[in-house]
Amino acid sequence: MLSLALILAVLAQDPAPVGAFKPQTATTFADVVRLKFDSWDQDRDGTLSKLELDALCISHRVQGEEAAAAAALKRVVRSGKYEVPPLTKEVLSVAAPKASAGAKSAKTALPASSPAPVPAGESERAADDADRRDSGEPTQASSTAATSTTSPLRKPNFQSSYASGLKKIRNSKRGLFLDETPDIDACKQGPLGDCFFIAAVGAFTHRDCAALKRMFVEQQDGTVLVRFGNGQSIVVAPLSDAELALSGSTGDEGLWLPVLEKAIGSLRQDANPEKYDTETATDAIARGGSTATMLRILTGHTTMRIALKKRPRSTKKDESGNPVLEPSNPAGEHGALAVRVREALTQAFAHGRLATCGTMQEPQPKGIAQKHAYAVLAFDPAVDVVHLWNPHGNSHTPKGAAGLLHGYPTKAGRFSIPVTEFVRIFGSVVVETSDPLPSIDGPAKPGSGK
Repeated sequence: MLSLALILAVLAQDPAPVGAFKPQTATTFADVVRLKFDSWDQDRDGTLSKLELDALCISHRVQGEEAAAAAALKRVVRSGKYEVPPLTKEVLSVAAPKASAGAKSAKTALPASSPAPVPAGESERAADDADRRDSGEPTQASSTAATSTTSPLRKPNFQSSYASGLKKIRNSKRGLFLDETPDIDACKQGPLGDCFFIAAVGAFTHRDCAALKRMFVEQQDGTVLVRFGNGQSIVVAPLSDAELALSGSTGDEGLWLPVLEKAIGSLRQDANPEKYDTETATDAIARGGSTATMLRILTGHTTMRIALKKRPRSTKKDESGNPVLEPSNPAGEHGALAVRVREALTQAFAHGRLATCGTMQEPQPKGIAQKHAYAVLAFDPAVDVVHLWNPHGNSHTPKGAAGLLHGYPTKAGRFSIPVTEFVRIFGSVVVETSDPLPSIDGPAKPGSGK
């Protein structure tokens, strides 16, 4: 009951039109905290609770710079990578020691009629790095220290996360589909840590963008009906500014990806209301999952999995008593595994089926993240090469010959790997089959509104 009261208290305050950008007098994360903290602290206990953060993130009244600050707090609190400080006004309103380029780019308050891009300052790479840093996934920088199940917690940089979120709020074009043929060229995962979902959506979109568009039905009240291939459907409430900052993006092609993320999160909330009772829909997909499950939901077909690596059970402990991960071993002879992958992908793409793959925890070639999901876009048997897409949408130029040591040329997340090297890098491949799942028919459920 407390959670409902907190959320209703925030939502009851003069809602503003969705997508409107309100100018603020604040210019940094610390400024926003000083200006807004007292209104955020609904129970007046001097500390922001998880429930109060949830209420801020789903409120359409919370916009622009205020929404970017709320999203920055949510990103850090839910990441699991940070030593979260007391969420008090005194602690959070302390300015960062030195403003970064990204912080400087957030200092221009824009009028409501001019949601123009942030002036040059924060690079696209810096924003992408902030998103990956705040997600729950391992980063490339940490790939050399993957022997333990835990790693030291870092100090959060609220200003960096704030600047990244504010840039997305200001630059995003507010329409569901702004391109008649949506694609993955500008898609990026964002700070959610839901690579398992974005990889599956990337494969689905690459195969048939028209089928993607048919999943969405815009309603007169501003909500969107989303219909999945397995028969499930759900009505998604409009995105708040904070939800937009917390979600993936499609460049200038519209909001279909963050809407789809919210739809999947809402399905998870409906399936397990006790677990996700007071959390936002984006929280519900930020805790990991499998590409196999997502492919089944998107297509309505069963999936098959080819294991390329396996990890032995470990009995070792580190100094803190945490389990130490044993290095993974090949799930078979590499030549035999390559044969299986060729056969499976040849059959899949001959029949228009989807495929994904994923890495395990150990360090990977440059430009490839560990414990991460990828879309398989195509297989070219003539040259024995697998074409892949990284949901991070990253680019990489090998400093040496392309291969296991220096990585592979990558642009906007797309890269190619010979099958013989593919089976040495990835831990598994998931392929859509032609077998249908039992349909889940029924009326569309309204989303939780979170």
